Amino acid sequence: MRTPDEPTIDTLARTDNGYRARSLCLVDHQPADITITVDSEGRFLSTVCVFDQMSLSWHLLLRADHLDYSRLPADPGHPDTLEAVRERMRELHATAVWVASTARHVGPRW
Repeated sequence: MRTPDEPTIDTLARTDNGYRARSLCLVDHQPADITITVDSEGRFLSTVCVFDQMSLSWHLLLRADHLDYSRLPADPGHPDTLEAVRERMRELHATAVWVASTARHVGPRW
């Protein structure tokens, strides 16, 4: 199975107090796991973890929440919610790609 280059979201998983979206994709040619968890008020926490093939473990690359980006729709059943989450996932993916590629190009600072 090939990991897609871009994140894809088909459904939202309901949680006790909101919903969650998750996608596996590539960030700077490395497998990445992007997760967004939204509460009943539209506040969210998102993480982008990248798999390190040398240590065989996941490492946090980016963490963002509703203070970094605008809130997401609170109702997972609303027709516009899925598209809003897809857009936010694309924004997080683009930011993660920029962080990873910049770090690779700049290299260690000391």
